[in-house]
Amino acid sequence: MRVRVHLFARYREATGRVQVDLELPEGGTVETAWSAVVDRHPQLAQYRPYTLFAVGHDYVEPDHPLKPGDELSLFPPVSGGSSVAVRAEAAGEASP
Repeated sequence: MRVRVHLFARYREATGRVQVDLELPEGGTVETAWSAVVDRHPQLAQYRPYTLFAVGHDYVEPDHPLKPGDELSLFPPVSGGSSVAVRAEAAGEASP
């Protein structure tokens, strides 16, 4: 079955690709698709523990079964900026 995998943020930067089309066996899961993407782009393997998956507009677990024509999105770990309050707390100071 054919599925399309959309790559975001650092995944897109690391691979130089916006998307990857995969041919997976019937009964393939999100994890099957992840493994196929990593086979093509091994530099992504390190992010597996932190990756979020979505099919369509819904977040899904790695064991989610895929259907022909599904569009899977891979979201890498997200890091945010630090606020003044967070920096002050980390330093043991009172928040402003």
